[in-house]
Amino acid sequence: MSVAGATWTIRDGLLRSRLLERHGFVAGFTTRAQGSMAGAAFPLDEQARNRAALARALGFDAVVRMRQVHRNTVVRMDGAIEPWPEADAMWTARPGVLLGVAAADCVPVLVADPSTGRIGAAHAGWQGTMVKVAESLVAAMVADGADPRRLVASIGPSIGPCCYTIDEARAKLLGRLKEHLHERDGEIVFDLWSANVAQLAASGVRDIEVAGICTKSGGADLWSYRGRDPDGRYGTQLGFIGRRA
Repeated sequence: MSVAGATWTIRDGLLRSRLLERHGFVAGFTTRAQGSMAGAAFPLDEQARNRAALARALGFDAVVRMRQVHRNTVVRMDGAIEPWPEADAMWTARPGVLLGVAAADCVPVLVADPSTGRIGAAHAGWQGTMVKVAESLVAAMVADGADPRRLVASIGPSIGPCCYTIDEARAKLLGRLKEHLHERDGEIVFDLWSANVAQLAASGVRDIEVAGICTKSGGADLWSYRGRDPDGRYGTQLGFIGRRA
């Protein structure tokens, strides 16, 4: 298995996955430059316009979304559906579809099969990671014919182990993931990156990339739930993956 770290670059104001784009996919993460893409802090119509502008800029008709609920449900999304289905992972085999996962500290997990063109995206916060949403996504793609040995995956920007401290109650809930819990300066740290890499590897994915960009302190122009403004306001980015028709 190969795990590459700190490989993402910025282009046209967007953070881009080198691994996935090397295989011909459009994949990355928005920044503040594109405006907020989801959440309650900004007007919904404004965020819809931002998503539409992103899709056009990337050469797609629309961003395909789901209503994220911090679980491990996976849905096939071959185009935009209204209302958005409740799920935290989605995939498609259809070209011309741009999948979008909202995140302000949670992990966007982007997966692709270069041999068949299948793509998938998962939203993995601490709850999604606990219920192994990344594994559920890979399982759904494999059940439809993807070869796990050919899958490539990228862990996008999210809150990193540099900043993600949790309390004892949450640590107890995450007991099954104890190898990804560490103590530092008297605080408990949860490493979302290594936990999701481990789940992808356990699913058979051999080529994994970690952006290594913390939404709170990584230096990129990003919103962070934990690093929100003094008034509590913050925007939400979008992890995206697509294959042009």
